[in-house]
Amino acid sequence: MAFSLSEIKVKPIAKSSTNPLWRRLSLRSLRGIIVGVFACVVIMFIMLWQPAYYRLDSLREEKTHWEKVLKTGVTYTGADIPTMDQLPAMIELCRGEFVNQGVDVVSLNVERFGERREVGKGASIDYSLVRLRLHGQWQGIVSALKALEEMQEVSVHAQEVVLAKEGGEALLQIYFCSGDYMGIVR
Repeated sequence: MAFSLSEIKVKPIAKSSTNPLWRRLSLRSLRGIIVGVFACVVIMFIMLWQPAYYRLDSLREEKTHWEKVLKTGVTYTGADIPTMDQLPAMIELCRGEFVNQGVDVVSLNVERFGERREVGKGASIDYSLVRLRLHGQWQGIVSALKALEEMQEVSVHAQEVVLAKEGGEALLQIYFCSGDYMGIVR
C-alpha cells in the first residue's frame, strides 16, 4: 500500500529551550560553580604539595649532610669494619654467643663467600655464609640470633633459620671488608 505525499502528515519536533546553558544559569549558581572549582583546585594543590614539600625538605637535609662530609672528609679505622682475615674470629664470636645462651653448636660450615662483580682498587663490603647446626632450646636460639644481629663489633644477618624439635639450623650472613683500605678517604 502506497501513500501519496498529501496523505502523510508531518508533525514538527518540539524544540527544547532555545537559550544556551549559560543563559539558563543564574548569576548565583555561576558564582557557586566558580567557588566550587576554585576550592577543588586549592584542595588538590595542598594534597599534592605536602608530600613534595616533605621530600624536598629531606633532600635539603641530605644535601647539607653530604656537603659537611665533603668539607670535613670521612675517616675510617680498621676497627670499624672487620676484614676478611678477621672472619674466623667473627665466626667464633657467633658460636660463642650461642654457647652463652646454652645452645650447643653441633657443626659449623662456611658455605660460600660473597663475590664482588668487579675487582678493582679500594675496599668493598663482602659477606660469607655460615651454616650452624644447633642443639638446644628454641628460646636460646632466638635470643642468640637477636643478640648477634644487634652486635656492634660484627655485622651479622640471619639469612635462614629452621627450628626442629631438639634444636635447629641457622644460616648466617657475616659482612666484612675486603680490598685495600687506601681507596677509602682518610
